[in-house]
Amino acid sequence: MSPVPFRLFGRPDPGPGGPDPRVPPGDDGWARGSGTATRYARPARRAEDLLGPDPREDPLTDPFGFPPVPPAPYGPTGPGSAPWAPVVERRVETPAPEPVPHPAEAAALAAAFASDYLSWDEEDPGRRALVLADYLRRSCPVNLGWDGAGRQRADFALPGLVRPDGCGRLLVDVRVRVTPYRSVGERGGVPVDVEAGVAGVPAAAPAPTARGWRSLPSHWVRISIGIAVDGERLVVDAGEEDLDEGPGGLS
Repeated sequence: MSPVPFRLFGRPDPGPGGPDPRVPPGDDGWARGSGTATRYARPARRAEDLLGPDPREDPLTDPFGFPPVPPAPYGPTGPGSAPWAPVVERRVETPAPEPVPHPAEAAALAAAFASDYLSWDEEDPGRRALVLADYLRRSCPVNLGWDGAGRQRADFALPGLVRPDGCGRLLVDVRVRVTPYRSVGERGGVPVDVEAGVAGVPAAAPAPTARGWRSLPSHWVRISIGIAVDGERLVVDAGEEDLDEGPGGLS
């Protein structure tokens, strides 16, 4: 089997056109033995060198970092530009949040108010108005939530869920057990004044027994009472209910 010549690595054949112009005249490396078969071959480049950027066109990165960008000059920078003005920092003051009552204190006040609110006596209507006035932001009419007739006594109240309503007040759910009375026979007893030695403040609940009245079976009443902060004290926020002279309920 005869060897196959490799023209890529061999010396180019002069051919009919004459000697290879890339070989200097008189240079005969084959004759002197100083050349090799790949002397005039061009070295191949790697694929990443062919696909990547030319390293000669990518300068080295400054090891000390890039130079800082100079600030823009003061004043106009072009046609129609506004003159430079210093930036003034403005502080936006947020309003202070509205005070919210403590849930425990609001529940206690709501339970006390519910007991007085659901107690009345037609023979002494002024007592109930005096008691309720101490709970509200402003004075209330005599028959707030009451039509002015009959007799009823709240035995005790149980506060329940306390939730905010988003207006700086708390809504307290209260259940009250009340005992209504029925008129029997002749009435007209003299109202009993509060003795000087009794401690505490008056309540709207009438006496358990009275001439011409008979108690009926008790029942539960559920109401929702709004509690708010008024200065340094807690008050009952009845909304527009305290301006209504007719019968109704507080909700």
